[in-house]
Amino acid sequence: MTMALLEAVGLSKHYRHNWTLRPIRVLEDVSISLRPGEVFGLIGPNGAGKTTTVKLMLGLLRPSRGQVLFDGLPVTLPRARSRMGFLPEQPYFYDYLTVDETLHFYAQLAGVAGAERRRRVAALVERLQLGPFLRRTMRQLSKGNLQRVGIAQAIIHRPQLAILDEPMSGLDPTGRKEMRDLIAELHDEGMTVIFSSHILPDTEALCDRVAILVAGRVREVVEMARSGEAAGPFALTASALPAAVLPQLQQLGHQLGGSASGPQWSFRLPDRPALQRAVALIAAANGFVESITPEQPSLEERYLAYVGDATPSP
Repeated sequence: MTMALLEAVGLSKHYRHNWTLRPIRVLEDVSISLRPGEVFGLIGPNGAGKTTTVKLMLGLLRPSRGQVLFDGLPVTLPRARSRMGFLPEQPYFYDYLTVDETLHFYAQLAGVAGAERRRRVAALVERLQLGPFLRRTMRQLSKGNLQRVGIAQAIIHRPQLAILDEPMSGLDPTGRKEMRDLIAELHDEGMTVIFSSHILPDTEALCDRVAILVAGRVREVVEMARSGEAAGPFALTASALPAAVLPQLQQLGHQLGGSASGPQWSFRLPDRPALQRAVALIAAANGFVESITPEQPSLEERYLAYVGDATPSP
């Protein structure tokens, strides 16, 4: 079994109201485990606790309960933090530094020195198309270009894990596509990425797994099936079936219907092994498989099922 790269176990974060001293429960018993090399999404409505979860993972906040380990080490240790990169939702940069000065500054902070620093800055400038803006000050940049610089500072030290808080927030469609493409490239290079978002199509397109966080609790961690990987159930439609094979197919799954004009028969099969056996039976009986359709709810359907029942977190 692959060891988790980052493991958050039983995280809770409580504050006390300034006047009443009543506890405000922002997070409650959140557990998330990141596998090496995956893209993991954290989705939820505003106020769900996404940014608090991200800050706890980085060791920027202390949990009221629970712990976070990075590769088996407490996340608060410098040797753990040095292997992580972070893009805040609203990154702060020194207004009067140029883009070039900013990138060199963050590379120095990460311990990248000399000729290697210059090589890495040049490579990221080319990759993120920052060349035309190198001499501009940070206060002159658009939201999209600020995000590009933010990504550059997060990965300039080549971390094992990149944590991105709402990386698509405020971007136009072109900027969103560029950010999606970059996250996909980082994944292809073997970097582990976790990002928070409330933009479901982007999350569904990019992620291997997605945690749905509502009112401070993880309601479900969804395995995102890729093409050909759906686990089931499946709707199967077949034609030209001899009567003798129907009882065997009915044992594998629920018969949804049949038609005398065709004839076509429909079955609901619970999982992939049942589907494979059904296809083999149909082929052996000289029947035809007309269609196979996974019957899995979309990420949006799963998300709305939880959000509709939730009471907003304070």
